Amino acid sequence: MKRLFLLSALMMMSVFQTNLNAQCPAYGWASESGGVTGGGSAIPTVVTTYAELRAAVNNANVKVIHVSGTITFGAGGRLTLNNQNGKSILGLAGARLISTDMSPTGSGILTLRNSSNILIKNITFEGPGAYDVDGNDNMTIDQCTRVWVDHCTFEDALDGNLDIKNASDLISITWTKFQYLKPPIPGGSGGSNDHRFSNLFGSGDDATQDDGKLRITMQNCWWADGVRERMPRVRFGQVHLLNNYFSSANNNYCIYAGFKANLLIEGNYFENVRNPIRLEAGKFTAAQLVDNIFTGVSGTMAGSGMAFTPPYTVNKIATQDVKQTVMAGAGAVLLQPTDCLFLATGEVASKIKSEAKVYPNPAKDQLSLKVFSNENNSPVQITVTDFTGKKEGVVYRGTLKKGDNTIDGISIKNLSKGVKLFEVKTNDNSYVQKVIVK
Repeated sequence: MKRLFLLSALMMMSVFQTNLNAQCPAYGWASESGGVTGGGSAIPTVVTTYAELRAAVNNANVKVIHVSGTITFGAGGRLTLNNQNGKSILGLAGARLISTDMSPTGSGILTLRNSSNILIKNITFEGPGAYDVDGNDNMTIDQCTRVWVDHCTFEDALDGNLDIKNASDLISITWTKFQYLKPPIPGGSGGSNDHRFSNLFGSGDDATQDDGKLRITMQNCWWADGVRERMPRVRFGQVHLLNNYFSSANNNYCIYAGFKANLLIEGNYFENVRNPIRLEAGKFTAAQLVDNIFTGVSGTMAGSGMAFTPPYTVNKIATQDVKQTVMAGAGAVLLQPTDCLFLATGEVASKIKSEAKVYPNPAKDQLSLKVFSNENNSPVQITVTDFTGKKEGVVYRGTLKKGDNTIDGISIKNLSKGVKLFEVKTNDNSYVQKVIVK
């Protein structure tokens, strides 16, 4: 059997690329004031049970936690990471935390309180379903600074999927998916029979400690099935909503600009939703819309005012590319917690044998692929598709010698922007290199 291994992809020109084995850099508001490094390169503590997870969360000397497998919380099992600085909770592939508690006090999965420089990544947080008893959220960020939540999935929370409050500041939520897959449970003491309200930033108009805080970036996130409201609902905060995808049909509204909310709503894709923007008359500060796409929507979709200018560098993708890019990459989908991004569908995920690279796309840029063959005169063909399988053509045909081979001069100048899969084929074998062309 002929075998061909794609080992790496290198640029011939000097251009930016993302090294996925290094510490992934935070972006958005969480990149300010030193950024978020979490526990850095500390030796991970791997946890597989609730008792192990609880001990690791509570131990300030444990800087990096790797969550392995599914951990189900018992009654009253909500965990609180309190008064800590510099910590990472990272999911290995498939990591899932589940709460079945439906009580007002014992519900919820994780609260971050009075802590800083915290990284949460690649974990699915699953609640028991929406039941309005004024319970706890799947995750609450309370009086924290410099927190980065990346590539997580939040679903079926009793209360909010992910809420941020109490003067928390410099927060980024990236590549994260919010959804409700379980039907809402009526009859709760809170009064709502359908409390699938995903994200509340700022707990009340009287929470004056939030004034000047709640600086939050939400980028490349996806509000998917079942979300009714709060995508997010904001008070006080300077919130940058960039390159997100909204597709939760039969919702009430998406983004809510509440008391003193200052929102920059930029490059988002709204599809088949109702009331993309809701403004609290006479109370919000700004809800500025820039380069958004609205397709199949109904109701209100107008902004108002000039929002804040972000102090950080914005890495923005074209709005027309947001839907396919976010659907491919949002959620707890990383193969390993050191990855910075994962942009491939399930059909090709099993083929990925190397890291993704990000390339700018001026006409001069060329790709060099280094491959190994165990057979002389091995025929090879390299084709390019996007993540949906749409073909963009053959970029190389030839033969390989036995051992290492470097195929130079593969032009990327004619490729469309977005996620590309360079597939190297010999007869019955196929290996894929992920490439993101910007």
